[in-house]
Amino acid sequence: MSDFIIHHLELNGQGGATALDHHKLPTQVPKEGSRWVHIDFSKGDARGWLSDMEDIPEAVVDALFADETRPRSTKIGQGVLVTLRGVNLNPGSNPSDMVSLRLWVTPHFIISSRRRRLLSVQDIVQDLTNNEGPINTADLMATLTQTLTSRMASVIDDLEDELAELEENLIQNNVESDQRSTLVQRRIETVRLRRFLVPQKEAIQRLAVESQTWLTKEQVVLIQESANDITRYVEALESLRERCLFMQEEFVNLQSEKMNARMYVLSILSGIFLPLGFLTGLFGINIGGMPGTGSGAAFWLFCGALTILGVGQFVIMRKSRWF
Repeated sequence: MSDFIIHHLELNGQGGATALDHHKLPTQVPKEGSRWVHIDFSKGDARGWLSDMEDIPEAVVDALFADETRPRSTKIGQGVLVTLRGVNLNPGSNPSDMVSLRLWVTPHFIISSRRRRLLSVQDIVQDLTNNEGPINTADLMATLTQTLTSRMASVIDDLEDELAELEENLIQNNVESDQRSTLVQRRIETVRLRRFLVPQKEAIQRLAVESQTWLTKEQVVLIQESANDITRYVEALESLRERCLFMQEEFVNLQSEKMNARMYVLSILSGIFLPLGFLTGLFGINIGGMPGTGSGAAFWLFCGALTILGVGQFVIMRKSRWF
């Protein structure tokens, strides 16, 4: 029955935690202490356990088990419902495929649910093991918010570095065909990240307001700093998106310039060979009366005349600055 439980911990108020029996889950919202239950809602009868708990509104249960989520912060019942997104740093995953974390937090109880693993949660559990973690549920919520936010920095920095390299290649006209597909992929990643970071910024800002009655001043500042960091990330993504658009336009311009240059060369060659082709076609007809048919030197004279005509056209075009 309890296979959906990932962590069931009691925070000791000194940065550590005690692991509790997964089979002894609370049947009502704790009124003292600081208990954290972290579940995988895709396994077992997690919804049945939560639905049977006293004092948990049905809206909270629905939100913790929703398939599709958007970052938000809402006061429901005696707690705050928080939905956040973190970059996907699991091996073999795309960071822009952000992982959702759902929280319902009260002064003495916090329940979090996820479908895919979040490294930020593992970091906090490790800190608790080392007696260096949060001291209560409010501190846990603030730390989770800060950890999820800080892990985004490396992903956005990598995007900026890769786009800077593409820009350098573009400036040096050292553009390869696969770089265009790379640019398109990076643009898609910026769009995906921005899609969740904009509402997440608003959710974290509201979280600091909704929970002020049981947050310390330091915890409020920590949450506000997370909101400020996300604001910077959103601004960076806006800049990256504009740079992607600019580079895509430059890629198109470079391709157009190359195509125009090739068409221009073909036009010059066509202009030179057009009269030559006309003459060879005219003298190639097999009817009587063609001049030079009785002379053995006529062929060479005709070739010489074509050469002179071609060279003359080239000189005239060159002096006319056609190329």
